Parts: sequence; structure tokens; C-alpha cells
Amino acid sequence: MPLTYVFSGLIILLSIVGFYYKPLYNKLVYHPFEVFRGNRIHTLFTSVFLHKNWKHLIINIYFYYFMSKDMEYYILEKNYNQIEIKLICLFVLLFSVIASNLIVGWAQRYNLNFTSVGASGAVTAFAGFVALYFPIDHVSRPHKFMPLYYGYDFAFALLIIFAILTAIYRKKSLTNHKIHLTGLLIGFVLAVLFRPVLVNEIIYHLKSRW
Repeated sequence: MPLTYVFSGLIILLSIVGFYYKPLYNKLVYHPFEVFRGNRIHTLFTSVFLHKNWKHLIINIYFYYFMSKDMEYYILEKNYNQIEIKLICLFVLLFSVIASNLIVGWAQRYNLNFTSVGASGAVTAFAGFVALYFPIDHVSRPHKFMPLYYGYDFAFALLIIFAILTAIYRKKSLTNHKIHLTGLLIGFVLAVLFRPVLVNEIIYHLKSRW
């Protein structure tokens, strides 16, 4: 899992340095007001290496590590060789971070005070990719409290949860739920891109369940 280790290490290291060394933080932080005027384009990606505080970092790195590990080690190896797996994981990381920042940042492009950091877009994109890539893979038993059994059950459950949170906190929240929802949808799109047959599997399986 070399890419998982490398990017997890970089996120931890640069986030900690950014906590205490503001020149680095200011250089890497995503500021849509500037980016959409052609400046600091690199921050569309470099903001993934920064976090607001220890809690933000620990939560994101925990979920990123396990989602990235599953994608790199368990999911993609069924269809791709090791070089292809590394390239796909790198592409998913780059695309999910940049695309989610562009989409969410578009609404804030006139807001001089808005900045964004963190790996949340990548984390939810990896989660969406992993959950949907093999949609009819299932756990050993259904979830105790919710009828979750197949991969697409979990993917759709995440979609509903993030959509509700985004709607509830759309105006004011300390957590940017829009980037969670955006990242998840990007993960779904990328899963379909790399394994289009999953759409037919979901449709066929839904018909058989009903």
C-alpha cells in the first residue's frame, strides 16, 4: 500500500507543521477568491495536506487510511495490475480533491474571507468509490438497525446522510458538509468510470430484490 502510506504520512506531517508554522499554512490553504482569479492554482490540491486542528486531522486521516487501503489493496487488485492500481489511486486522489474544491469553491468565489483545508473531499470520494465499485458484494449479516447488506446499500445510505446534513447546515456550520456530499458523488462517478458494468449489476439486482 505504498501510496496510502506516502500520502497519509504527508498529510500528517504537513498538517502538524501547518498548525504551528503559519507561512506554510498560508502557502497551501485553498482560497477560492484568489484561485478563480488565476492565482494560487496549486492550492486546489495542496489544501488536502492541511487541517484546521487535531480533531479534524485525526478523523480525516483515520478514514482516509482505511478507505485508501481498501481501494489500493483489496478492491482494484481484482481488475488491475499493481502499476495500474497505483495510477488509478493517484488519479482518484488528485481528481477528487481538485474537483470537489472547484465545485464547492465556485459558490465562494466572491467571498474574500472563505478558505478551505482538509482531506474531506478525498475521504468521501474514496468511500463512495469503495462502496460502489463492487455493488453487490455483501457483509456476513445485515446491519442490526438498518437494512444495509450490499455494497450499494451502504453507498446510497451515505448519499442520503450527506444530502440531509448538507440541507440542514447549508447556511451555517463549522463543518463543510457540501464538500462531503460533492466528494461522495465524485467517488460514485469514478467507480462507474473504472467499472461501468456495476450499473447493470445494480439495476439487475434491484429488479431481483423487488
